Amino acid sequence: MSLCQPFLDAASRRPSHPALVLGGLLDGAPITYGVLREMALRAGAGVAALATDGEPPRVALRLGNGPEFLALFLGTVAAGGVVALLDPKWSEGQSEASLDTLRPALRLTDKTAVGWIAAQPAGWIPPPVDPATPFLIGFTSGTTGRPKAFIRDQGSWLATLEASRVEFGIGPADVVLVPGPLVHGLGLYGAFEGLSAGATVHVQPKFDAADAARRLAGAGVTTLVVVPTMLVGILDAAERHALRFPGLRRVVCSGAKLAPAVHERLTALCPEAAVLEYYGASELSFVSLRASREGAPADSVGRPFHGVELELRDDEGRPAAAGSPGTVWVRSRMLSGGYVEATDGAGYRERDGWGTVGDYGWIDAEGWLRLVGRAGDMLISGGLNVYPAEVEATLRACPAVAEAVVFGLPDPYWGDAVSAVVWWRGGKRASAAELREWCHGRLEGYKAPRRIFTADAMPLTGSGKIARADLRDRARAGGLEELA
Repeated sequence: MSLCQPFLDAASRRPSHPALVLGGLLDGAPITYGVLREMALRAGAGVAALATDGEPPRVALRLGNGPEFLALFLGTVAAGGVVALLDPKWSEGQSEASLDTLRPALRLTDKTAVGWIAAQPAGWIPPPVDPATPFLIGFTSGTTGRPKAFIRDQGSWLATLEASRVEFGIGPADVVLVPGPLVHGLGLYGAFEGLSAGATVHVQPKFDAADAARRLAGAGVTTLVVVPTMLVGILDAAERHALRFPGLRRVVCSGAKLAPAVHERLTALCPEAAVLEYYGASELSFVSLRASREGAPADSVGRPFHGVELELRDDEGRPAAAGSPGTVWVRSRMLSGGYVEATDGAGYRERDGWGTVGDYGWIDAEGWLRLVGRAGDMLISGGLNVYPAEVEATLRACPAVAEAVVFGLPDPYWGDAVSAVVWWRGGKRASAAELREWCHGRLEGYKAPRRIFTADAMPLTGSGKIARADLRDRARAGGLEELA
């Protein structure tokens, strides 16, 4: 079955049902399934004409959020082509470098997409597509390092749709708000999942926390798909304007763990909503799920996602001893095909049907997975290993701290001096000594931050994650306020 078929079936069943709602809360009429299907099929006709020698044509999209983005994505998938996603926020140099590597048959931007779709013939009928056909080249949106281009086949996302139907249960009666950029995995999959289910999907041209809060309060939205930083912005806006979210039934969140304080604020605004916090990676898809109604420990990332097997392995690649930490390996039908270019060996690795991105964790006696960090993020302070994620989780649990980022700064004695940047919760504050005491009571002493900074603004990557490298560079350069 083609990955596009669930959307086409939904459009055939209810062509007049709203598929997309764009812009502000009251801006314009919704785009129906029938209209979006027609746009997608025109795009598919144009992409199919680009095929040569049986090779799937590559279509590079450098577009913002809008109907053309989704029509081109759906049409390219239906034609058996490959969508290469270029972030509009990239510099011209970054985009050109990616294009030199990808060598697409077609490249479209916001200026050219509308006219190109309109020029394609109507009446095209999608052919059968082998699930092994590649369909997506995306870029990892990591918080450090140069993004890597990964590739997926249609079968991997068909399996992902099957798994998320079980875990999230989104259906044709739902209204899904996806406030983040479609060029990144969370936003693209969230919108695609909603359209495949026959739901109505709301997107914003650009993230607007106040508009998102108003939609959640009054536009019948049942499902929010969001990264933690955007969720905090939405909650801030809702509290400023005294808004509540009575119709919200599920919050699907990924990208980083939600701080306990965010859970509390969300519960106050929409006590009926299930919080579905998943851990995953662009190369792995879903790995685990922490559902608010399942009683998972607050410091865990939950249990294996539907269709996923987990195994912890030691440094020699052997299964880790029961209760011992190890590298998290994943087996499922949702794994990617790896990277487009050769890499230095960091990032995604696959062996005998199992894949890993190097995350390190442990599984408790009840089967809950806890992460302590990624191999490349590990600090060595005084000869001892420190994983930032463990220290960050401890700091976030402090009543005065809303968010925290931990990294190493060069130190002639310690090697890596464990360092943290914290953002305060409301009007609360704490001294460096108080934060260290908090950590000492919950962690081994060597893991407590030796240097602690604060920052007003939270620098973000294009996908809404905290830009750790930027913070570390600013701390090294003396550009952040350091707590005494």
